Amino acid sequence: MLHAIDLMSLNAAKIQATATVAEAVQLMKEQACRSLIVDRQNEQDSYGILTETDILYKGVALGKNLETTFVAELMTKPCIVINPAATVEEVAQLFAKHRLLRAPVIQDQQVGMISVSELLRHHPAISQPHLEAELQQARQQANQLCTEQGARSPACIAAWKTIDALQAELSEQRIDELLKHTFEEYCEEFPKSPTSDFYTNLCGG
Repeated sequence: MLHAIDLMSLNAAKIQATATVAEAVQLMKEQACRSLIVDRQNEQDSYGILTETDILYKGVALGKNLETTFVAELMTKPCIVINPAATVEEVAQLFAKHRLLRAPVIQDQQVGMISVSELLRHHPAISQPHLEAELQQARQQANQLCTEQGARSPACIAAWKTIDALQAELSEQRIDELLKHTFEEYCEEFPKSPTSDFYTNLCGG
């Protein structure tokens, strides 16, 4: 059985609460990530998280200057932290309950990140409905933003970029499921076929 520690991405990008949001955006670009863990000030402090959605809805949509707005103003703190021993099902249930796309996994001094993408790859039956719900919510929010601020506004454009990313994740999962189904049909019809080592390996698990 897989657990959160088996799926999490190691060396998750961190940022200080005193950094500007513009610096956070730059770090996201450099690290090719969609969220940052906001580091603790001391051992008694709690971790925070800053996501691209936070930046979009709490910053850009409200017309805030990202050069002068601090991470502390937009972040979520304390954030929900995943127990490294949690199973895939438990993580998926937590994500669904709190409508999360990603969350940090903390074990001693090691900080990782787990996202819907990892859950999709390992338990699509649980996670795909959650991603579809997130996509529907994102569309509703984007429509509202575009109506209020205009179709060419930065907030509207950013909102639809978020939707594109969610659609890409969902499409990738559906393609994986289709390929898996096709391979399974091949294995059932030609269980001993020597046609391809590739298919043979798939049939053998």
